[in-house]
Amino acid sequence: MAHELSPTTLKILNILNDCEVHTGSDMAEYLGISRTAVWKVIQRLKQYNCDIKSQHQGYVLGAPLIPFDRNKIEDFIESSNVSLEIFESVSSTNDYLKNKVSLQNIQGCLAEYQSKGRGRMGRSWVSPFGRNIYCSLGYVLHKDISELSGLSLVVGILIARALELLDQRIKPLLKWPNDIYLNNKKAGGILIDIIAEANGSCRVILGIGLNINMKDIELEDVEKPWISLEDILGVKLDRNLVVAQLINSIVKGMEDFVEKGIEPFLEQWKRYDLLENRHISLSTGVETLSGMGKGISQQGYLLLELPSGEVRKISSGDTTLLKT
Repeated sequence: MAHELSPTTLKILNILNDCEVHTGSDMAEYLGISRTAVWKVIQRLKQYNCDIKSQHQGYVLGAPLIPFDRNKIEDFIESSNVSLEIFESVSSTNDYLKNKVSLQNIQGCLAEYQSKGRGRMGRSWVSPFGRNIYCSLGYVLHKDISELSGLSLVVGILIARALELLDQRIKPLLKWPNDIYLNNKKAGGILIDIIAEANGSCRVILGIGLNINMKDIELEDVEKPWISLEDILGVKLDRNLVVAQLINSIVKGMEDFVEKGIEPFLEQWKRYDLLENRHISLSTGVETLSGMGKGISQQGYLLLELPSGEVRKISSGDTTLLKT
């Protein structure tokens, strides 16, 4: 169930952001609402595993958060065609847009927390409250699904571009087909959902999960080494600015993709390719192969050089770097 990010929740988070103890009575009086209304917001935030502790004297937040602010994000978004919805909680941003009626503008869904965040191949995506970016953009494209080859690679390139513009110390690499890496650790991922519609058109949902402010948190049930932008830059980032930068890059780059396909992005992929000339293992779901990454084909397929010297084109699969 989706729960919109309310002005009251934002105000309570901003009060608690000094990480000092605040009583329910003081917050209620300051905000002009009842103690019960404050209590309900606090209980809801705790359900999202937000680090709020109840003490005899009141409530205290374990570490500062920078909540999403619609006005701030929209001030930085360059396109007037983006319709943005922001939630405290949603099952997953991609699923939310999949269930919405198609509109002609670009639909954006942003959440502080996902209860059932999805990765590729049925994996879950761990989504701590208020720390990262969980964002989906929905498009209606007058194209056949066959014309969308390599879309996840293009979105990865557009995210990498945005991160470089954010700070020159950020050096993103992309692991085919959909992972964003920093310092050889996973920082984010991309999930593409495509729904065929009548008249040869389709709905495309671009899902982005990106670790932002995670330096002071530990994740359970996450096997692969991970990293966040805060680990790279040493400071907490304003996620409003980061997500606006991502949206601007994706919206502008998608115009090129819709018009020209993957071709203009092929050369750029080489700059970010984590797997080129690296020993990798690849699981297609049918078989597991090992070999040397050799870039991508004109269609965005992975080129894998097997020990025999044969180069295979792989259209989909899950890749792992092998230690050498």
